[in-house]
Amino acid sequence: MATSVTVLEGVRPKLLWYPKEKEFTTAFLTLKSRDPNGPTYQELTEGEDSVLHIAQRILGRCHPPASSPGKRTGLVVGYVQSGKTMSFETVIALARDNGYGLVILLAGTKNILLDQSEDRLIKDLGIDDGDGGWFHENNPTTARKGHLGDLLASWRRNPARKRAVLITVLKHSRHLANLAALLKKLPLDEVPALVIDDESDQAGLNTRAAAVRRSRAGTNTASQTYSSILQVRDALPHHSYLQYTATPQANLLLAQADLLNPEFSELVTPGDAYTGGKAFFKQNADLVKVIPTAQVPSATVRLTSAPKTLLHAFRTFLLAAAHHQLTRTVGKDRNRTMMVHPAVLTTSHTMYKNWVETAQKTTFATVRRLQKTDPSASAKLFADEYAALKATFPDIRPLPELINAMVDEVFDDFRVVEINGTAQAEKRVKWKETKYWVLVGAAKLDRGYTVEGLCVTYMPRPLGTSAAADNLQQRARFFGYKKGYLGLCRVYVQSDVEDAFRDYVDHEEFIRGALNTHRGKPLSDWRRDFILTDLLSPTRPNVVGLDIRRIPVDGWMVPGALHCDLDAVKANRSTFKTATDGWKRAHGPVISASDLPQFVKDGLTSSVPVIEGVPLKAVLQDLLLKVEVKDLVDAEGHSAMLIALASMLADAPGLLTDVFEMPNTYRSRVAGRGFPETDLRAPINQYFSNTAGSVNDKSHFSPERITLHVRSLSVGSAKRDISKADITEVPWLALHVPNSLRKPLVVEERK
Repeated sequence: MATSVTVLEGVRPKLLWYPKEKEFTTAFLTLKSRDPNGPTYQELTEGEDSVLHIAQRILGRCHPPASSPGKRTGLVVGYVQSGKTMSFETVIALARDNGYGLVILLAGTKNILLDQSEDRLIKDLGIDDGDGGWFHENNPTTARKGHLGDLLASWRRNPARKRAVLITVLKHSRHLANLAALLKKLPLDEVPALVIDDESDQAGLNTRAAAVRRSRAGTNTASQTYSSILQVRDALPHHSYLQYTATPQANLLLAQADLLNPEFSELVTPGDAYTGGKAFFKQNADLVKVIPTAQVPSATVRLTSAPKTLLHAFRTFLLAAAHHQLTRTVGKDRNRTMMVHPAVLTTSHTMYKNWVETAQKTTFATVRRLQKTDPSASAKLFADEYAALKATFPDIRPLPELINAMVDEVFDDFRVVEINGTAQAEKRVKWKETKYWVLVGAAKLDRGYTVEGLCVTYMPRPLGTSAAADNLQQRARFFGYKKGYLGLCRVYVQSDVEDAFRDYVDHEEFIRGALNTHRGKPLSDWRRDFILTDLLSPTRPNVVGLDIRRIPVDGWMVPGALHCDLDAVKANRSTFKTATDGWKRAHGPVISASDLPQFVKDGLTSSVPVIEGVPLKAVLQDLLLKVEVKDLVDAEGHSAMLIALASMLADAPGLLTDVFEMPNTYRSRVAGRGFPETDLRAPINQYFSNTAGSVNDKSHFSPERITLHVRSLSVGSAKRDISKADITEVPWLALHVPNSLRKPLVVEERK
């Protein structure tokens, strides 16, 4: 029985409307239920975590199709290889059933991913059947205006029966700009539209933000692809934009600086058979094997033959393939695959492919010969690998049977191919062509690429000095629905990559926990809990962010432009006063800075009032999480600071803060961040005073505790002339973290 509206009415926060399963959704889910390796129709449609229910939740938070024009933005988070495509296909089918006339899929940045997505959509939605309710267009231009306009006009006359328009487009500025130009020429006022951005954290964000941070561009500067996406959205008067990803770090951690802020978030919940990071790196450590540094080619390591671990991996795969041959049901679970994922350079792909092909030729010939002359000798070739597989998969068939299956079937049904951008590489794997594959490649086997029946992964690709969490996780093509043969799977990586994956699992589970608690809410509502949840563990510098930059959270952290937005200034005045008044009542009395040990020791005097020993949690809750930070550069640093302080609390919940009420004073602006000094948005020259013969601002901190400065500044363009201030009473803060509490924070850096 399909999910009822009654169940949907119980979802909190309340949905904007209640999508119903009708003809097209039922047809789609029925088709998927016929997959011999997939779930039943009941499993797809019944229960709160079913594919249908989650899709209804997602679409129900989108802009209602029957309402007046408007737009909504949502974030949908799944695990790598967990069924995100199934989710957005169900959402598309629901959209067709519930009055959306146009669906646009931004289907990756590479043609191989676009082809993969299109092939699946065409098959699953019955696009080529003629009765599927869709007209499909690929990367359209204005030349298609007449035909698409006629189709949409026909749809408007009879939305229930006439074909809706499905557009797939490469996430590339040229194709997106062409699409935007086309949409602007179409009559779309009465056409509810849905845009799905697959792998939304890739390419779709503003990659010019780094230039803004470095004062090389104004704050409104945007990258071409990002601008083109905004143009597409601007051309759609009535639409919702769904960001699908398994790696939402960029969307979450730097939301204050992202112009595509989600208004809600939802989770894709995998089925019971899903095996992800926890399965490989937490629960079944024997499945992960370390590739020694001496077996990874580099500038200092020259290899003239295949590394031993690669040969081990290859023999392991042959055993797994043989077991599959002996046990598989015809028509089900068609393939088993080994993936070799070395460095990005295609020359390395060719080298590894040659090594695998040499191993293939030598092994096949040797085993065939020995099976005729000395079968026990051929068994010895696989003894170590068999024993290891037997330990993790006790039901593996006896070794002599496996070797016979290799000779009789596997060796004759085996291909090794290169997947990359070179002319000789395989452009598209035809999975039905043979059962057993070895794929060699890098970038094209990363994000979004589905490897059928992946069993053995050999990944000598190094972690790198600035590894990105989402990039690392997107390499995990070995995740997926393989519970039935998990014990036959192996992942070969370098030791630092293994550590990074293990740490990432904790990071990912924390994010999903926060999302699950606050699903459906705007990012601005639940982000505070995301920061404060006790489950947050410090994340490694090499596993956080997209492209990343390190922000060491120690010493002084001071914003440069808290004055840049007058509405924020007004709101912050109230926030600062409420917070400090509350701390005085709860943690007073207020003392003079001169009474602090560091001032007594140095014989210095200061009249600055100090609120001693305010719990760091209170400082976060009452002030730091509420202060409005509108400048792009400041927002990034502020986010890093919040994450670091939260991780400190997770390690030491009793941390205290000394709060210094610094005197109000004047600061001048300087040209920077894309603005001249006369612009109200330009940053201040410097925060700290440096007056000879006096105790300067920078001296006011506690050596062993976190220190917070709170004060008001007047800001103007003239140096040392407070009479020229054009903004007054700007609440300001500065934070000092002692070296003993230092946290190396890594945040997204957009190039």
